Amino acid sequence: MTLEAYLAFIAASLILTMSPGPSILLGMVHALRFGSRKTLFTALGDISANLIQMLLVAIGLGVLIASSVLAFQLLKWGGVLVLVYMSLRMLRGAPGASLETAPVSSSHPARLFLSGFLVAFGNPKALLFFTAFFPQFIDPQADLASQLLVMCPTMAALDFTFVMLYASSARAALGFLRSRPMLLNRISGTALMGAAGILAFAK
Repeated sequence: MTLEAYLAFIAASLILTMSPGPSILLGMVHALRFGSRKTLFTALGDISANLIQMLLVAIGLGVLIASSVLAFQLLKWGGVLVLVYMSLRMLRGAPGASLETAPVSSSHPARLFLSGFLVAFGNPKALLFFTAFFPQFIDPQADLASQLLVMCPTMAALDFTFVMLYASSARAALGFLRSRPMLLNRISGTALMGAAGILAFAK
């Protein structure tokens, strides 16, 4: 991959990864509930799922999944169900509950990592995106593996950066909600329900 092609790839990736999606919304919710530092695990789950999706595309499975209506629907509705479940749990939270007295397991790194992973992996648009986007910057005359070894980590790093930037911004701007747990649950649940809607109506 030439330097010019790589810079073009970064520019296009910046535009695409800075657009708020389900994973960014999830990161913002986790930042508000558990703090920006713990949201690192959510972001790590997100990019882990993305790297697996990139690998699937790299070995040719992305094309197969993108062309299979059944596989697309399974991924799509799997992601929707994860977000709806998390949203309903927040919306039904007890008014008297506070973040300080919430079960420790709710903010356990493994829990946050898994939720970030499932939401990202349950978004079928990512597979379609990687399948359509990567070939635009790949030189068919050059070694494919070496090009993907540059592109995939770059995309993952940008994705991680924007999840954390949005999460930190939400934490700074909306931190007052921590003292209003019922309102926080309502906003968080509504945000995740919106993310579920993004996945549900994804074409």
